[in-house]
Amino acid sequence: AASADSVSGLSSLKRSLACFASQFSMAGAGKKRKQAADGSRGDKQQKRDANAAEAAADDACEDEPCEDLGELEEEGEEELADAEAEEEAEEEDGEGDGQPTAQRIWRPGVDTIEEGEQLDVEPGTYDMLHRAQVEWPCLSIDVLRDDLGAQRASFPMTAYVVAGTQAKEASDNRVYMMKWSKLYKTSKDGKDSDDENDGDDSDDESDDDHEAVLESKGAAHPGGVNRVRSMPQAPHIVATWADTGKVHMWNLQSHRKALDRPAERAPLSQKPIFTCEAHQDEGFAMDFNPHDTGRFLSGGNDGRVLLYEPVQGGWSAGADAPFLSHQGSVEDVQWKRLGAGSNNTFASCGSDRTLRVWDARDKNRKKSAVSVSDAHGADVNVLSWSPCVAELIVTGSDDGDFKIWDVRHVGAGPMANFLWHNKPITSVDWHPTDETVLAVASDDNSVSLWDMAVEDDRAEGAEEVPGESHFPAQLLFLHMGQQDPKEVKWHPQLPSVCITTAGSGFNIFKTCNI
Repeated sequence: AASADSVSGLSSLKRSLACFASQFSMAGAGKKRKQAADGSRGDKQQKRDANAAEAAADDACEDEPCEDLGELEEEGEEELADAEAEEEAEEEDGEGDGQPTAQRIWRPGVDTIEEGEQLDVEPGTYDMLHRAQVEWPCLSIDVLRDDLGAQRASFPMTAYVVAGTQAKEASDNRVYMMKWSKLYKTSKDGKDSDDENDGDDSDDESDDDHEAVLESKGAAHPGGVNRVRSMPQAPHIVATWADTGKVHMWNLQSHRKALDRPAERAPLSQKPIFTCEAHQDEGFAMDFNPHDTGRFLSGGNDGRVLLYEPVQGGWSAGADAPFLSHQGSVEDVQWKRLGAGSNNTFASCGSDRTLRVWDARDKNRKKSAVSVSDAHGADVNVLSWSPCVAELIVTGSDDGDFKIWDVRHVGAGPMANFLWHNKPITSVDWHPTDETVLAVASDDNSVSLWDMAVEDDRAEGAEEVPGESHFPAQLLFLHMGQQDPKEVKWHPQLPSVCITTAGSGFNIFKTCNI
């Protein structure tokens, strides 16, 4: 059976995507997106690495400062002797009768795993892949900006992350500041030595000898954390939406500093610096203004959006003047990232199936500046403004589709509509520097990476690998292996690095084709 922690990437070779092929006990070869296609449909079969598809708990490492956060795991290098012997036998049989082994691309949600079959990671599909197991699942994460450099492409990498837990007992919940360091390349994990270039030994010679490190500092949190956000201008200021119906602000400066200074100790008991109790129910929607320091939004299941203005000693939550147009829960809210009026413009979406754009300066807060009724056929769960093209928004829905909108021309309908996932969309995020690339997380246990600029260049009547037509040309990569993925974020300072959180823990990865 397929491993519950297997991770898969996806590609059509001719369209230069990164792929996992299921050919019974064989994995197909993947190619980088920019690499020229050579017309081959993967006749070359590569040996598989079973442990590249599942987390290696025994290889995990945990730094002393970690508190109840489990282990950060790297891909292992075990071999399945029986499986390899079977593959070699299949190759010999194919050579004997002149017939190559049939290939087919695995189609999640369509194909089934038969007895004796399993899905494997194609070695080299990821430039980097690390995992962190946690004691309690986290519904939400945010990436902290740091001062280590703007665009850091070299390995090993370091990332700072904040997350909040959903523990079984309310008293066990925490908001964590985390530092993930020694994040080395894992692209050679699972490759046979025969496949590697002897001339490259000096370049990555010690990669496999290093273990990634997770350090964490936690603060007790009153209730479960529905969502967490860090202030861009001051990353140690963190907001949390609690399942108690309250919005809290935290100053975690001592926790952040302690991650880099082992001698310093963060307080075990931390109180929020501000709490808003104006919502009448819990919620998930919240966002800090990226332009005006301290301005903040929260949206709840009570259908209201509150605008927080910073004042001396805290915030004024504006409870007496909420934004009211949604006829149901407000599921997500986000400030515009760039362009005209971006410091006063934000978007919201909700269970009433609408997408709305607001001007915070408008005195009439009962009517949005832009409204898209029936933006989706079900609840609109998430949205994301493009950080590169000012007027573009992507939205994701309960019916499994995501759409791209130009807010200047919503009457014309969405610019793009992709109904590919078969379960609700739980998170969407635009790539911070590539205007056509975005990430989508779904309840179907997958995270997909897309490039809207890719066109289907297959010649009419050209031979296809069985199953290839299931995947749109714009689908660059399919990341699998996490159970119940809840949020995906691109790291703004690590080019094309994704961080995900799920019921089964965290993943941080960089694919070979983006």
